[in-house]
Amino acid sequence: MSESIVRIVIVDDQWMIRQGLASLAGMADDIEVVATGGDGREAVALTLEHRPDVVLMDIRMPETDGIEATAHIRRENPETQVLMLTTFDDVDLIERSLDAGAVGYLTKDIAAADLASAIRSAASGVVQLSQNVSRILRAGGQSPGDESAEAGTSIDFAGMPPRERDVLRLVVEGKSNKQIAGELHLSAGTVKNHVSSILRRLGTTDRTHAAVIAVRRGLVD
Repeated sequence: MSESIVRIVIVDDQWMIRQGLASLAGMADDIEVVATGGDGREAVALTLEHRPDVVLMDIRMPETDGIEATAHIRRENPETQVLMLTTFDDVDLIERSLDAGAVGYLTKDIAAADLASAIRSAASGVVQLSQNVSRILRAGGQSPGDESAEAGTSIDFAGMPPRERDVLRLVVEGKSNKQIAGELHLSAGTVKNHVSSILRRLGTTDRTHAAVIAVRRGLVD
C-alpha cells in the first residue's frame, strides 16, 4: 500500500451506485478510485490490472458474484483487501463473504466519512464490521470455520485474561494495533503480543476470523 494514497476499485452492478460510491470515496484526499466494474469477472480483471489496495465489492451481481470474485482475488492477489459493501445483511452472505477472505462487511447505508475511514482501515488489514452486521453474527450461531468452538474442543474462552479481552474488543471495533496501543496505554509490541496470543487461543491465524468468533461466541460486549 502507498504511504499516503489508498488506491481502490469499486465493483457494483448498478451504474448509479458505482458512480455515487466513486464520488463519495473520491472526496477524501488520500483515496484514489482507479477503476470501477459491474460484475465479479470485472472485479478480478481490474484487480489484476491495477493492483489496488482495496476493492469495494457488491455481492449479488451477474456472471460472477462478489463472493466468488473475492475468493479469486484473495488467492491471486492477496495483498489486495476486499471490503464487502452491500444492501444485504443476511447471515449466510456475511459468513460466506468473510470465509472467502473479505476483510469486512458493511451495508450501503454507511455515512461518507465512515466509508472513507473503513477503506483506510481495510487497506491496513483491519477488520471492518458494521454494528448491524455484528448484531446479526451474534444472533446467528456458528461462525465460518468455527467447528472447533462448536464442538467445545481447543478454544480456551474462560481462560482469556481481561487485558486480552480488552484488546479483542478493540479488534472487533476495527481498531489497528497502533490505535489499540493508544487507547489502552500499551506499547505497540505489547499489543502485537496480545493479538498473537488471542489468535492462538481462538485457533485462527486471521484477525477477521478472530473478530467473527468473538462476536458469535459472546466474548465481547
